[in-house]
Formats: sequence, structure tokens, C-alpha cells
Amino acid sequence: MDEYSPRRHDIAELKYLCENLIHEAFSVLNRTDNHWIHDLTSEKSLKLNELIEHIAAFVWGFKIKYSDNYTLSTLIDDYLDETYNLFGSDKISFLELTKWQKTNEHLTNVLLHDLNASLSKI
Repeated sequence: MDEYSPRRHDIAELKYLCENLIHEAFSVLNRTDNHWIHDLTSEKSLKLNELIEHIAAFVWGFKIKYSDNYTLSTLIDDYLDETYNLFGSDKISFLELTKWQKTNEHLTNVLLHDLNASLSKI
């Protein structure tokens, strides 16, 4: 994203990053009988942290560029907070992961709606 990219491009990129995050997140987790184990020192986990940091940096620029979209910015902030809290732990309950998945799904649906609205104006 740069200062000249159209909104639809920025939304599509953010949606892609969120979808990529959920796939990468599941690749670092190991399932047990009653929770997920997250090895915080594994190479996959470090790459996941890099992706989360990249998304956070992207979102920072997005919030500056689209400062008028408070609702979406708040939703993204909540999502990132939940992501940091969840993947900063070495044990993740099934309930916590399910809640995070729903938050991710809700955010990607909001982004898809925004993207479709942007495309319909072309």
C-alpha cells in the first residue's frame, strides 16, 4: 500500500493478509486432546510473528490513509489485539481459537463487503 493505491487495492491486500494469517496460524499449532500447543520458539512461529508484524504495519498505514473509517479501524485493532494475545501463549484452548476464527471470518466478510462496494462504484 502506498499513498496512491486505490482503496479497493488496499482492502484486497488487507483481506489477503488476514486470510493468509489464519492459514499460517494453523500451521504452527499442534493439537492435543483438550487444547492446542504453540511452540513459541519454532521457525514457523517466528515466521507467523513476522506476518503479524507485517499486518500491524500495514494496518498502521491503512488507518492513517483512511482515518475517516473509524468502525473498520476499530474492528481491525480488536482483531490484532486478539491475535497478539492468542499467539503470544504456548497453550490455546479450543474455545479461544474458535472465537479468533470467528473474528477473522467476520473481518474478512466486512473487508469483502467493502471491496465489493468499492468495485461497484467503478
